Amino acid sequence: MDDRRGVRNRLLFARRRLDELSQLGGGNLGTVSEIERQQPIQEFFFHLVGAIEFLAQTITDVRALPINEEDVNPRKVYKHLKDNDLAKPILGQLYPQTRGKQLTQDPYSEEGSHFRIILFRNRVCHHGRNPFHFRVGSEPPCSLFLDPRDRQDKGSYKPATEELTLLWELVNRKCEQVLLMD
Repeated sequence: MDDRRGVRNRLLFARRRLDELSQLGGGNLGTVSEIERQQPIQEFFFHLVGAIEFLAQTITDVRALPINEEDVNPRKVYKHLKDNDLAKPILGQLYPQTRGKQLTQDPYSEEGSHFRIILFRNRVCHHGRNPFHFRVGSEPPCSLFLDPRDRQDKGSYKPATEELTLLWELVNRKCEQVLLMD
């Protein structure tokens, strides 16, 4: 399979899961069971970050980087790229280091959004944690945690499906930028 198509397919799969989430409970995720929400949200983040990982493989192939196919990951590819490679800063933005780091000062910025995407993928896919913050009697009724590592977090001020859409659009736009470079 052409690696570019692989990136775009993962983005399409993530978009399909997002559309499923948006339709659950007539748009009110708080009215459906956790099990109904869990699979689409896990698959959303799995495929969204999977697109970034496929992008790293595409960059490796196109630039003939000396990385074994089984060892390719976004951080390793980033380190192998020349400083003047236009894909380097984008890949660095798409896959920031989160381990041992605090949430960025502005969690809604591009930097903060990319940071949160990796956190969400790790929490949702590897720990099975629900990323949703529910409110009773206030708005929005369902949002994402700002930092999913902090279960006492007050949650985002944006509705969950709106924010998930913004996260998808951000990754999609940057992946397309890189794919169109070569």
